[in-house]
Amino acid sequence: MIKLCVVFLVIFPFLALAKDGSNCDHSKTEFHCVKYLKNYDGDTITFNIPNVHPLLGHKISVRVNGVDTAETKTKNPCEKAAGRTARKYVANLLKHAKRVDLLNVQRGKYFRILADVIIDGRNLKDLLLDQRLAYSYQGATKPKIDWCQFGRSPATSTTEP
Repeated sequence: MIKLCVVFLVIFPFLALAKDGSNCDHSKTEFHCVKYLKNYDGDTITFNIPNVHPLLGHKISVRVNGVDTAETKTKNPCEKAAGRTARKYVANLLKHAKRVDLLNVQRGKYFRILADVIIDGRNLKDLLLDQRLAYSYQGATKPKIDWCQFGRSPATSTTEP
């Protein structure tokens, strides 16, 4: 009986891992299987990071690396509408995601947490750029964007790809 228990304890973790085909272990620059809570706008998202102390892993705000979306708190009506569209798009993707990973986690110039947000194997940055809901941004001075014209494209859609 003891041998059976030992075998079960040794094999069970591998069976559980094989069952969903994923590894949710973390490293210094990667957090796997994070839990979406909410998003402030299209490029700022709040997550819980499992198996990390609550002081560091609960309600953590993460900025999407490499893009900037329109602001939702602005007087410019076009920018506000574009920001709301981006926020809804991101929320829809994350609410329906089976798995979310944060890769290349680092601190930005304002000491914010930056990461590549991977949703079911797809980089959120690429999805936002493809939908013309964001522009490429690497932390320099932000360009002046005409949000009334920026997102206009026949391919633009706010549905899940």
